[in-house]
Amino acid sequence: MTEPPSPLPVFTSSPLLAMRGIRKSFAGTEVLHGVDLALQSGEVLALLGENGAGKSTLMKILNGDYTKDAGEILLDGLLMDFRSPRDAQRAGIRVIYQELNDAADLSVTENVLLGQLPRRGNSFPFSTMVDWTKARARTAEVLSSLRADFSPDTPMRRLSVGQRQIVEIAKALSATTKARVLVMDEPTAALTPREVEVLFKTITSLRAQGVGIIYISHRLEEVRQIAQRVMLLRDGNVAGIVAADVSRRDIVRMMVGRDLEAQREGEAPAEPFALSDESARQPATSSVEPEPRPPDAPALETLHISSGRAFRNVSFQLRPREILGMFGLLGAGHLQVTRALFGIRSIDSGKVLINGQRVHVDSPRAAQRHGIGLVSEDRKLEGLVPMMSVGDNLLFSHWRAVSSGGVVSKQLHRTRAEHWINRIGVRLKTGVQQPIATLSGGNQQKVILARWLEAGVKILLLNEPTRGVDVGARKDIYALIDELRREGLAVIVCSSDLEEILEVSDRVLVFAKGNVVAELAGATATEETLLAAASV
Repeated sequence: MTEPPSPLPVFTSSPLLAMRGIRKSFAGTEVLHGVDLALQSGEVLALLGENGAGKSTLMKILNGDYTKDAGEILLDGLLMDFRSPRDAQRAGIRVIYQELNDAADLSVTENVLLGQLPRRGNSFPFSTMVDWTKARARTAEVLSSLRADFSPDTPMRRLSVGQRQIVEIAKALSATTKARVLVMDEPTAALTPREVEVLFKTITSLRAQGVGIIYISHRLEEVRQIAQRVMLLRDGNVAGIVAADVSRRDIVRMMVGRDLEAQREGEAPAEPFALSDESARQPATSSVEPEPRPPDAPALETLHISSGRAFRNVSFQLRPREILGMFGLLGAGHLQVTRALFGIRSIDSGKVLINGQRVHVDSPRAAQRHGIGLVSEDRKLEGLVPMMSVGDNLLFSHWRAVSSGGVVSKQLHRTRAEHWINRIGVRLKTGVQQPIATLSGGNQQKVILARWLEAGVKILLLNEPTRGVDVGARKDIYALIDELRREGLAVIVCSSDLEEILEVSDRVLVFAKGNVVAELAGATATEETLLAAASV
């Protein structure tokens, strides 16, 4: 029997921010059903819920991206009507979204001070001359406060996902209008442990200045560490508001409406995955005819491969029915290894063998020909075509399965898409023609995985597979990965999430400074041993 939730902190002042009775509908379907939210000055309020629970919609209403259908927003007791993000920013609202929005061809300085670059000449208030010295100095100051290790002059496209996240935080903190309410959506998803520590110190400093922070995260342990209260949404309703030190099990149960811990202890999932469909699924073709090989022979092997400064002299074997974890801190090179194996970046030296035969993978198309699929760490930029439908996104890596003579069969397209949507449990409201941009992050990730299952790949490379995914969808994805392993796929899970690596991996390769510095058995690896090896 679990303990009752801890009592809520007692606040004597009126809330800094109050959202009351917020309702919102899309295409006649209501997704927020009269939601109330209160945030105190100097408080961190964690906002939790499964993907699709309504968190992002609620925050987009606060930021002026969406207009509410009903309800009211009050800031310091004054009624607000945010018609645009600019309105919200003028009132001191800052939102750092999970999906990063930056200008890749501009510098860090230009991104941080976008729309507020300092101008030269006091006598020319409308001057278009930018004071770059002042701009770089202002950017360097805020980057220094976040302990960033890159220059204000660095082009954004050269930064990693984690570094781009730091730029988003710097952008919010550098605004000319003082931030009063700061919303952080999965801010630590791509950060190293050191960067997370720096971020938490920054949050503590902001709290001392009276800034109210709404903190959205699926990492429950960090929520318990940084927040004072937790508000839980489920299906567009408030499922509960509790103190942050309530047990993890209680939080999960309120969030998903069922007890995942009990399921982990022995209950079978209500609808287990059943992915095999060899009659309908066509395997990826290869230019090399495979010879009879022992069952435990490597599906993929690298011999001393190197790529510029990203990684050097990397050798490993990956067998069918194995999940190989790759762990490293930001910039360690592990993510770049998988991208090289998929043909996104070049391999300067060394050999890659698939089923014992040397191959040259110089493009994603070549990788697919050899039965390799990649799920990128950046769904928005590299994994999806947002304006296309769920069905199109699922099938565009394998059009030949639903076409004849170059003409797509609409009936076969719908049948194949619905087949995988049902198999992996993607939640849709209007069918496979629904735009994929309207899906939650967890459901988008399932569609990307289904794409490679439809293509029949035999080697699957997963970079940060559950980044920004809630605990319920995360459990589903882990079950799916395990099912793929059982079906004979060879899987690499490349992640900066220690819990994830320990959860899924049979073996773990630890990377540091572009090199493999340790290999650990998954059964004996711990967070301490992985971090110790990665921190050399």
